[in-house]
Amino acid sequence: MSIINSQDVSHMKAFPASQRARIMREIMTRSPVAERHYEGNTHFVKTILKLRADGLRLIDLQPFETAFASVWYKKNATLLGKSKSDVAAMVVWEGSEREQDVTTLRVWRI
Repeated sequence: MSIINSQDVSHMKAFPASQRARIMREIMTRSPVAERHYEGNTHFVKTILKLRADGLRLIDLQPFETAFASVWYKKNATLLGKSKSDVAAMVVWEGSEREQDVTTLRVWRI
């Protein structure tokens, strides 16, 4: 998909595998703090652009036959000595020839 650009792929490849594995374990063992479902052909692009604007970067991409899942991550720095939570988001896009595309966004605070 062309919305995933070369900068995204470069960041994903450079992201440490051990840190990616830790984040994936965290999101698979927790419930998301937010979940949204969108129908329509433009919601996927809008969602990815919003994640980028919020400072999240691609760390994982899994293509499937008619869908794919991407995981985006942002490490938050400490503020006045207190840690702020990191943010991870999973975007699942499902394409359909008969119906509108479906984009699902799940967000976790780690």
